[in-house]
Amino acid sequence: MNMQNKKQGFIQIIIIVVLLVIILSLLGVSLSSLFSNPLLKDNLGFVWNGVANVWNNYLSVPFYTIWHVFQVLIWQPLMSVIQKKP
Repeated sequence: MNMQNKKQGFIQIIIIVVLLVIILSLLGVSLSSLFSNPLLKDNLGFVWNGVANVWNNYLSVPFYTIWHVFQVLIWQPLMSVIQKKP
């Protein structure tokens, strides 16, 4: 991935975030009041802890095992073939 693609991707993310803020503003949602709401903070914390628990106890080991197999069997041989081409 060259530098131009990285810059375009970063600019696209910024544009998406700005558009989301504009849409929320048009819908009458105040971001400051939304993120200062203690009930919302509590609920988001609960959901985040649940996601972290599932990742740590159930998904991380299979994911890293599959990722390692992918790197060894597919990615590394593919990169060696690509790098040998003129």
